[in-house]
Amino acid sequence: MLEQKVEIIQKTDEGTAGAPKGAESTASKGWVEWFRCMAYDTFIAPLVSSLHPPWYDARGVSIGLVVGFAVPVGAQFVALAFLRSFLQFNLIIALGFSFVSNPFNMIPLYYGYYCLGAFVLGKNVAMDLSVFQKLMHPISESTYFWEAMAAFANLSKEFLTAWIVAAIILSVTSGIIGYVVTHRIQEARCTRKARKMGLEYEKFLQDLEEKFRQGEGSLPTRSGKSL
Repeated sequence: MLEQKVEIIQKTDEGTAGAPKGAESTASKGWVEWFRCMAYDTFIAPLVSSLHPPWYDARGVSIGLVVGFAVPVGAQFVALAFLRSFLQFNLIIALGFSFVSNPFNMIPLYYGYYCLGAFVLGKNVAMDLSVFQKLMHPISESTYFWEAMAAFANLSKEFLTAWIVAAIILSVTSGIIGYVVTHRIQEARCTRKARKMGLEYEKFLQDLEEKFRQGEGSLPTRSGKSL
């Protein structure tokens, strides 16, 4: 789906290369539409199409945000796979929300970490963004996961201390907010589905939990058969 959207945008860019005004406007709209669709497919669609209990999806969002903000870019999937081995949560949703930090926003985001951590610790910001970009160059240019992690671990103690402080603040705050907000949204969604099926919410949720425990992931109906 996303590949088709990218292809359409690329064709739009190629077809409008010779037109200075209209081409730039069309290409800009194309990329905006692509990012909008990508955001929907990554964050919204998995929640809308979920057939799981509200707590399962809410935990996925919460853990995804915690990992996204607390684990260095490049190690999120490894961290999620480890957590999934002993915790129950929606891995697809968690993976999507862990992309709050990614290679495209890593440098400005981590510079914000550094500034926030320095502020909390009562220390001065010793470098500007241009210096920070050079500091992060070995990480952003790393080809393999272990190279990026080794380069990150070799950063200055001052930066790593500020980064950890900021990461704890952002991950804990976003994790709590993410869980509460998502649980309410998914609870309301399940309530609407139960009403359409002529079921009480408690009965709907009970059947949903039972289906979830059985690993079927299907919605209950009035007759008791699954959809």
